[in-house]
Amino acid sequence: MEELKSDLTTTDTVQELQQKLLSKAKSNIGFRFYALYDKLYRRDVLRKAWEKVKANKGVEGIDGMNLEDIEREGVELFLQRIEKELKEKSYRPQSSRRVYIPKPDGRLRPLSIPTIKDRVVQSALRIVIEPIFEADFEDCSYGFRPNRSAQQAAGEVRKLLNFGYTQVVETDIEDCFGTIPHRELLDMIAKRIVDGKILWLVKLILKAGVVTEDNRPASGGTKGTPQGGAISPLLANIYLNNIDKGWKPITNTARLIRYADDLLILSKYKADGYKIKLEQMVNKLKLNLKPQKTRILNANQEGFDFLGFRFARKVSPKTNRLTTYYFPAQKAINNLKQRIRQVVNHRRPKKAEVIAQELTPILRGWVNYFRVANSAKVFSKVRYYAAQRMRKFICRREQRSGYGYKRYPDEYLYGKLGLYNDYCISWTKTL
Repeated sequence: MEELKSDLTTTDTVQELQQKLLSKAKSNIGFRFYALYDKLYRRDVLRKAWEKVKANKGVEGIDGMNLEDIEREGVELFLQRIEKELKEKSYRPQSSRRVYIPKPDGRLRPLSIPTIKDRVVQSALRIVIEPIFEADFEDCSYGFRPNRSAQQAAGEVRKLLNFGYTQVVETDIEDCFGTIPHRELLDMIAKRIVDGKILWLVKLILKAGVVTEDNRPASGGTKGTPQGGAISPLLANIYLNNIDKGWKPITNTARLIRYADDLLILSKYKADGYKIKLEQMVNKLKLNLKPQKTRILNANQEGFDFLGFRFARKVSPKTNRLTTYYFPAQKAINNLKQRIRQVVNHRRPKKAEVIAQELTPILRGWVNYFRVANSAKVFSKVRYYAAQRMRKFICRREQRSGYGYKRYPDEYLYGKLGLYNDYCISWTKTL
């Protein structure tokens, strides 16, 4: 039995609980769990949930309480109150705080920020029920799952393209998180979990609603999982697993790659029919494909973007045959440059050492995401761009002309200032 690691790795007692649930779910695909709620408010589970919430940081919800407030008051006292409320079934989630964050295309993405207490409850719920549904999920799903990543999905796409699956349908689901119907979702959960208290809690979370920026409350309605909630990605995967299972019988001729609501079909044959089949499956779930993001292409003739990567079929100078290259997409590069410009801004009254410290985690995260690809040339350009912005920043602060290549060499940037400089390429095996 493969052990749950990564996102599901916890303290010994919690991990033991998860492994038992996973083993039971895998050994009997028809088994329905009826006694889970008491595990939700176990102190070790709540403590692990708190650790996850703290690690993710984030801002306060509508109650105005932040992580520091809870730590000052006492974490154990905080968890004790949650335990009591769950045990007595007096827990009621508060409405989430609605905020909007800009998307790369200029539009705004709505996010729902639950209170920290609600985040802990959702995290505890995910710890308990995720192993059960992990036993049912298909290999074609990569998003928001333990031991799964966007890099693995990208690696699988590259492998399939090299195996001749070059007819591509790329698409995503329109407002997926906001349109999942509650009743159908609860019915799907109930196929594995018949504990009424767990279903009651999930329903409470779905119906909690939001408070808009102008302090107007809005109910949860009859559809949608709150974007920003710890449990929402799992709920979406439970619902969309119907697509994965429905596609499984035809995987020999056309392979599906799904990362949350981003979908890719790769086929050895003409893909028009597969697009229609996928659309029918999505519509059956009362969802819709996004028309402006849906297209069919031949990867041997044109490249495409997926999960921030650019995939392109080119003739290899070593083999003189078409092969697949993948590297950071131009949109991902542009977004990174924008973030660099925001941090390395001469109008910010901060020392160069502080700016370098702020920039380093941004560069590290971006490079680690794209490290498993043909990214050497792009990494070289990014490294040069970041160093150039830093030199220009220092020159302006010191009222010097030019870019300071001689005055502030690499040894100064990467040595004294500690600017990030690990741009090595590595390759990992796909599943």
